[in-house]
Amino acid sequence: MEPARIGLKPLLTALAVVVLLEAGAVWMPGPPLVVTGLVRLLDIGLLCGLLLLLNKELSAVGLSVKQAGPGLRTGVAWSAVFGAMVLAAGAVLMMAGLSPLGLLKLRLPDTQGELVLFFLVGGLIGPVAEELVYRGLIYTALRQWGVTVAVSGSTLLFVLSHSLSTGLPIPQIIGGIVFALAYERSKSLFAPIVIHCLGNIAIFSIALISSLNQFA
Repeated sequence: MEPARIGLKPLLTALAVVVLLEAGAVWMPGPPLVVTGLVRLLDIGLLCGLLLLLNKELSAVGLSVKQAGPGLRTGVAWSAVFGAMVLAAGAVLMMAGLSPLGLLKLRLPDTQGELVLFFLVGGLIGPVAEELVYRGLIYTALRQWGVTVAVSGSTLLFVLSHSLSTGLPIPQIIGGIVFALAYERSKSLFAPIVIHCLGNIAIFSIALISSLNQFA
């Protein structure tokens, strides 16, 4: 990846914007999923606007039109390989007498409308916003100190931003590393965005199928 073009001051400014928006979401009226979706869309819009204001372009974080093609191809290819590895690991667990579905501690909404919104926010809007922050901004800023520091730092912050109440956040740890390496490899933020979106949608879909089977 090219040397970082995001300095400490722009990074802190961008993160301050995100923190303020997320903190303000607590006071916003409305259904939680709707509020979360709107806040994440604001995150995306304001951060992209800030990057354009500072750098006059989005290529600094791998979001230019030229970087879209390679990033999308890398994202789809990595998703296929990663998905195959997960299926293989699930098969091993089943042969060992363990249920891989039991590892998914995910509570889905009860109504159909909320479920669609859950997939939209958690499977599309949320991943785009998170990749813009953790890989596009944080990873790119840390990259000047090497790949190890960038991968470790961005993954650590990514993990800490998620709930740790269910135990060791293995999916977030693995995901953070995979997203960062895909970003490093492709030099395009589209790669981790695709992997993150497809991964979340796959997890939600498996959890949905599992819950439907319980009531069948």
